[in-house]
Amino acid sequence: MSDEKFLSISDLKLHFPTDYGDVRALDSVSFGIDRGEIFGLVGESASGKSVTSLTVIGLTTGVIDSGSVRFEGEELLDASEERMRELRGNEISMIFQEPMTALNPLYTVEKQIHEVMSLHGKLPPEGSTSVERLYRGMRSTFSRFISRFTGGFDHFKASLSGNDILALSFAVLMVTLIKTSIIFSSFLMVFLVFSWVLSSMNTLDEKHVEVIVDRLNDVKIPNPSAVAKMYPHELSGGMRQRVMIAMMMACEPRLLIADEPTTALDVTIQAQIVELMKELRDSKGTAILLITHDIGLVAEMCDRVGVMYAGRVVEQASVEDIFANPSHAYTKGLMDSSPRLDSVPKSELSTIPGQVAAPSDYVPGCRFCQRMGRTGETLSVKPEIKEISPGHWVENCPLCVTDHELPGEVVN
Repeated sequence: MSDEKFLSISDLKLHFPTDYGDVRALDSVSFGIDRGEIFGLVGESASGKSVTSLTVIGLTTGVIDSGSVRFEGEELLDASEERMRELRGNEISMIFQEPMTALNPLYTVEKQIHEVMSLHGKLPPEGSTSVERLYRGMRSTFSRFISRFTGGFDHFKASLSGNDILALSFAVLMVTLIKTSIIFSSFLMVFLVFSWVLSSMNTLDEKHVEVIVDRLNDVKIPNPSAVAKMYPHELSGGMRQRVMIAMMMACEPRLLIADEPTTALDVTIQAQIVELMKELRDSKGTAILLITHDIGLVAEMCDRVGVMYAGRVVEQASVEDIFANPSHAYTKGLMDSSPRLDSVPKSELSTIPGQVAAPSDYVPGCRFCQRMGRTGETLSVKPEIKEISPGHWVENCPLCVTDHELPGEVVN
């Protein structure tokens, strides 16, 4: 695994300091991604997948002990924070696991995408002056306010917002006090006008709005011009995920990290997002690191796959080789626990026996042997990584890399 890759992670070790001692989260993690390739990183929760991705973009809170993360030959672990800010969003983008927490609830979709594109200089020159945008924003606000009263009571009630109620309250208070307190009512009037002007100053340039709408249209969002004006809470989970993808792809990054992009989405939306990411890869040539626990998604989407367990990559190969010839016992367990089309109807689903040990209890040797309750030398001696066929690497534990069947459990 020494050939230089577009993204190359080599012997990465990381721990988190705690009151009870250091907890090793990553232990000699190594893999690489070629340009335009989709690489899947699969494994159970707490195996180290997300920590690996956060280390790549420089957002991890852990302590890096050793290793290397190279992007197009540049060492990212030695890069300054200023350099990482240049790379994040511009060269390397990440779709976080939960879009509702990744999006700012106080800003509309168009303003959040505009901020990202503006920060990285991806917007065209403005087509209007600041005075023109201010006038357009004030006129738009006034028109919306008047339409609430001219559209009938039902329309007024349906379109009323918290800002409208606040403005009406100030107006009523101002009228009530105007005869007894001219100074206070004048202050309220100035405050309302000043707030109106400030909010209108944030009006986006029409050319910029067109670009943002185009980015939303690229991710197959219906009626993108209306969605651009919405807030995150007004969108469904699938729509928020598409907005996140549009935001991350707006700067046309060369590497996209997708941390479980289809989690908690229904099957139809999952399929749409998978196709969308494939289209983006094909049209832009973007490399994708797909982090997931869904082995079926890996089979459908990825070119190569790495299997992580307890902070280590225990096996990696092309997706065809992994599914045709899984060599590590943990990889076989993941395969067996996934539903299959050729399974007997109403048959019981296999599970991997035992459970992942707490990171503070990891043994220095084979951690899957630890899970299986084995004893002996394999728990104290770390297995070497061996290439069993061209491009197919496996953590070569003599007990785990065999042809024997797992003593599996079943669940209804």
